[in-house]
Amino acid sequence: MSLALNDLLICCRQLEHDRATERRKEVEKFKRLIQDPETVQHLDQHSDSKQGKYLNWDAVFRVLQKYIQKETECLRTAKPNVSTSTQATRQKKMQEISSLVKYFIKCANKKGWRVDEN
Repeated sequence: MSLALNDLLICCRQLEHDRATERRKEVEKFKRLIQDPETVQHLDQHSDSKQGKYLNWDAVFRVLQKYIQKETECLRTAKPNVSTSTQATRQKKMQEISSLVKYFIKCANKKGWRVDEN
């Protein structure tokens, strides 16, 4: 496995972490890695070959889905009666999650790969 893919794999594992602070730290690194030309090249090759043992766009998308589920669960189970600033922070977090999904799809679709939503 290439160093670029290894870094992405480690980052993906951190996005699945139970602690929100650990997940939050990895988001910017994740964004950087999925636009890195070397990483993109390897993900494209592994996605084209359909070999399940390698990290590919589908696998990274599944990790992203798990990340979204964890983050939305945290937001859903948070105390409902909070200050206006806390509500604004939560709204900003939802927007950040949404923009991360859009960013991932944009990066994945650059070379014609399409996100498999199954």
